[in-house]
Amino acid sequence: MSRDARILFGLLLFNALSAVGGGIALMTGAIPPQASWVQHTDFSGLYFPGVILMAVVGGSSLIAALAMMKRAVAWQLSSILAGVVMVMWIVAEIASIRGFHFLQVIYFVTGALVIWFTPRTEPVST
Repeated sequence: MSRDARILFGLLLFNALSAVGGGIALMTGAIPPQASWVQHTDFSGLYFPGVILMAVVGGSSLIAALAMMKRAVAWQLSSILAGVVMVMWIVAEIASIRGFHFLQVIYFVTGALVIWFTPRTEPVST
């Protein structure tokens, strides 16, 4: 596996594990809820945002990492989609909670790096 492929795989796993862990923490109340987080949304609590974070954001990164590992057909598409999902999650989070935390920068960057490091075509083996 090339250096770029290892970086991409690591980013996908990092995003997957972080999103799944964060989603579970939101659903179980392990992260103390703040009313301002849902004040400007249609959510009454953090449970459903936690489900979305875990299933959609974490799930897309996990599926992309597994597809990459198995060299599934068009695994690059799942990787780019996972990166876009992460970037959009962060943009939507900032817009909806109308607040900022340094972790949002980290996850925005990891989502963008997933897109950057995903090869547009499968490398030719020689």
